[in-house]
Amino acid sequence: MTETDPFARPPDSEAALLRQLDRLVESGRITLAIDRTKLGHIDFPLGLEADANRWIYPMVAATAAIWWLFGLWAGLGAAAAMIPAYLTLGRAYMARRLDRRIREQGLKQVELWRRIWRFGGVVLMTEDGASCQGPAGNWMALVRSETVE
Repeated sequence: MTETDPFARPPDSEAALLRQLDRLVESGRITLAIDRTKLGHIDFPLGLEADANRWIYPMVAATAAIWWLFGLWAGLGAAAAMIPAYLTLGRAYMARRLDRRIREQGLKQVELWRRIWRFGGVVLMTEDGASCQGPAGNWMALVRSETVE
């Protein structure tokens, strides 16, 4: 076999490809996009209910305090104001935390990455427009194609 023979190169291990994917995402050559509707599910491997609780419990407590201090109509007004605050600010906070956990943990541990990829909702996109989405796509082939260049 010669150096130019494509079969001469041994296949990369899954761990090596995951490290390469992490480097490619860090460098910006591959973009990691997330389908929040899919990954917001309670069974998602990196999902934490505590992220939502950090917003819901204080909002419920504030609404109850406003109701207690100022009456029913003020409490209903506070509840009406808390719902859009949670749906905008709270969900944006949870999305940022999920992104960070996927980058800090999911791209570092092979078994965790397998579970994330099988769950679906993660999309990898290259600079030239090629994309790959879990669980059907082959992320290893995408990483190999970006590494060869």
